[in-house]
Amino acid sequence: MGTTTLWLTALGIVLGFITAYAGLHGAGDVLVYVLLLLFGGLLGYLEPRAPWRWALVLGVWVPIAEIVYRLTYPFGQPHFKDIVAPLLALVPPLLGVYAGAYVRRSVSPPSRTA
Repeated sequence: MGTTTLWLTALGIVLGFITAYAGLHGAGDVLVYVLLLLFGGLLGYLEPRAPWRWALVLGVWVPIAEIVYRLTYPFGQPHFKDIVAPLLALVPPLLGVYAGAYVRRSVSPPSRTA
């Protein structure tokens, strides 16, 4: 694992924590999904190789935070749909990362004509 990969992994974890925090503190589902999409696009653009790993590094924190919150909620057991529904938060980072990787691969580098 190179230094760049290590830094991008750390960046993905921090951005995932920020998004999970926003999701738990009333930011709304749409904002959380937009953040995941944008952060995923950034990570995919910065490192287009193996984009699925950036989607997992970024997107796994929102479902984990939501599931832990709902399982520790003091007012009774959550329904099964309340446990499975947060897994939908894995879709926006996948879309964003692959879109960012596509943009990075489709943009041609500037030519060096002297």
